[in-house]
Amino acid sequence: MANSVVKKQAIVSAKDLNLVVRILKSNWWIPLVILPVLYAIGMFYVYRLTTIYKASTEVLLKSEDTYYRSNVLSDANFYSYIDNSNETRIIQSYDMANAVVDKLIDRLQVSYFIVGKVRTSEFFSGMPFRITVNSINPAFYEQPFDFKLLNYNMYEITYKKNGEERVIEGEFDKPLLDLDLSIQIDRDGNLSEKTAQSFKFIFYQFVVHSKDYLISKIRGNLSVQNPEYTQILRITLSDAIPERAVLILDTLNKVYADSKLQTKYELNDRTIEYIDRQLNEITFSLKSIEDTMQNYKQKKSIINLDWQQTDFLGKIGIYDGQKSQLKLQLQALEDLEKYIIEDKDPQFLPPSVFISEKDGFMNHAVTDLYSKQIELNKMTGIAKETNPVVQELRNSITKTKQDLLVYINNTRKAAKQQIQSIEAEIFDYINEARMIPGKQRELLNIQRKADVSGKLYDFLLEKKATTKIAKAGIVSNIKIVEAPRYTGIDSPDRNKIQKQFLSVGLLLSVIIIILRSALFQKIKTVAHLQDLTSLPLVGVLPRIKDADSNGIVVEQSPNSAIAESFRNFRTNLQYAAINETNKTYLITSFLPGEGKTFTSVNIASVIAKSGKKTLIMELDLHKPRVYMRFGLPAQTKGITTFINGTDTYEDIISPTHIPNLYCMFSGPVPPNPSEFVLSERMKELIEKAKSEFDCVIIDTPPAGLLSDSIYLMQYVNTSVFVLNTQSSTKKVITFLEDIVQANKISNILLLLNGVTGFTKRRYYYQGYGYSYGYGYGYGYGKGYGYRK
Repeated sequence: MANSVVKKQAIVSAKDLNLVVRILKSNWWIPLVILPVLYAIGMFYVYRLTTIYKASTEVLLKSEDTYYRSNVLSDANFYSYIDNSNETRIIQSYDMANAVVDKLIDRLQVSYFIVGKVRTSEFFSGMPFRITVNSINPAFYEQPFDFKLLNYNMYEITYKKNGEERVIEGEFDKPLLDLDLSIQIDRDGNLSEKTAQSFKFIFYQFVVHSKDYLISKIRGNLSVQNPEYTQILRITLSDAIPERAVLILDTLNKVYADSKLQTKYELNDRTIEYIDRQLNEITFSLKSIEDTMQNYKQKKSIINLDWQQTDFLGKIGIYDGQKSQLKLQLQALEDLEKYIIEDKDPQFLPPSVFISEKDGFMNHAVTDLYSKQIELNKMTGIAKETNPVVQELRNSITKTKQDLLVYINNTRKAAKQQIQSIEAEIFDYINEARMIPGKQRELLNIQRKADVSGKLYDFLLEKKATTKIAKAGIVSNIKIVEAPRYTGIDSPDRNKIQKQFLSVGLLLSVIIIILRSALFQKIKTVAHLQDLTSLPLVGVLPRIKDADSNGIVVEQSPNSAIAESFRNFRTNLQYAAINETNKTYLITSFLPGEGKTFTSVNIASVIAKSGKKTLIMELDLHKPRVYMRFGLPAQTKGITTFINGTDTYEDIISPTHIPNLYCMFSGPVPPNPSEFVLSERMKELIEKAKSEFDCVIIDTPPAGLLSDSIYLMQYVNTSVFVLNTQSSTKKVITFLEDIVQANKISNILLLLNGVTGFTKRRYYYQGYGYSYGYGYGYGYGKGYGYRK
């Protein structure tokens, strides 16, 4: 397998470098002209701009300087947190700017200007007068007033009202009263009778601002920044006067600090007011609670619940003891009754007999019964039953038993009634005791409310005292870290603007160069021409002075460079039509003034000098100029007279002073030159000339204006298209290639004229204008190429 050799192509070819060099050589002057012009415009523009200065200050938030913090709000950390974003909003707020303007209204309401020839400058101080505004028609806010100092005592104000100019004269240090304004203009310290003469020639202006304008201007030019991880706010203000910016920032710091203090004072006062209001409410609440407790005690007959509870329990115990004793008594009575009824041995008396009562009937009766039974027992042992004493004792015992049984029965009934009464009392006391916890609970609830209100009352009294003490120790929680000061120019950035103008100039230069290169770049060199087209180049002619003047340069200067160029041109032409015996050449161009007639006459002369019988046919019937090159007047005989039949072929051929060179002039200019070119006699004339001359040179009209030359190309061996470095562009090459392709024309050669020098191209003649005849004719109107 054969190795294929790949040839590397250079990134930048010589052709590209030649293109760049060619563009630079033809357009180098553009940036040299545009850049200085735009730089000068930028300098003037910057000079007219108003310089905006910048002033700044820094404040520290959340300063912990001496401040008594043991008040209600401090305990709640009310003062401890500061939201920097909120503080930024506060500083930039309308109310803050309004407070600043209120303090500085006398210094900010009027702006003073000195009007110069180029720009107007604003001044904040140093003016020879000072204006105090009492009132003004709102329609005149932000309207300039012209001020002229007439002399030490008088001044003049000029302003416009409803489109008409009004002039008012006033006296210094006295009020100026008018329907539209009420002001007073006072002399400043630097105005004296001596300096008044110099101030007379200065043109002053002043503008009265509305309060809203000043507020809006301050807010619009004010910026607040919070450096990260700090409690510092950097406040910046832009203004045309640095002194004014510093003054506004200084006032803003004071207003901001005062607002913080005022806020704390208001909070403190509102706190005390709130405490007083709460104390009044709590006092009323305590009184209401006390009244409720008193009414409840009266309603529930409560004296002392603890004492009542103890008393109830004691009484219940007493009654329980009484009830137990009564039950014991009943038991004793039942035992006694059983003893009496069963008539047991009296020696065995129940132990409870003596418990029932110590004194009284029961005790005496039982004792008596016991004694009588003892005596009966003694009598029974010594006496019989029939013994009256025994009988009497037995009767007495029976009677005593009966009395005891009756008494026992009555006593038992009474005891049971007492037990029932005691049980009722115990039940009542138990119910009362059961109600004590509920009463105690209600009283505790009421007492708890009273205690809470009392503690809150004591707390508020304490806080009221500490809040009043705290008011004396209130300080602002901001500290000025950096006092307001001038920090430099904010705008405009003069260097940046000038660079922008230079950049615009450079860009404009590039755009112009690109447009010139793409649309208007002249074909200056052979290399440039070869880059644009593949059509063959037959010759190059140098630029000479007075090329458009009459005469034949190869005859006048046979040893010059231009003559040598024509001889080279002649040689190349011979090789271009080497197989033709009788050579016929058509010379044309795209526009007038490119040198086609100049080329036709000189190349014909050079060919004739080589011994060839040569004929110049002047077929530019619209504007013939060949005769001028030979120093002849306009010819009355020529091609036009031949075509219309006035003259013969022999009549229109004229010899010249150059051997072997003959001319066939155009003759009188017809009204329809293109119809003459298209006639059959024109064809016969050309063919006859070709048969009688070794070489025929046909001078034709510019192909860019008329189609005569394109039509005549069919009768010649070779067509030569003259390009001029002063006028020919890529458009000409495109036009020519379109013609070649559309009409299938071969043997077109290019001739580049004027390859050196830079002189203005003279137009072929004053004007071409369209006329009639196949759409190609033109007459004598002021058409293409006309120049005053």
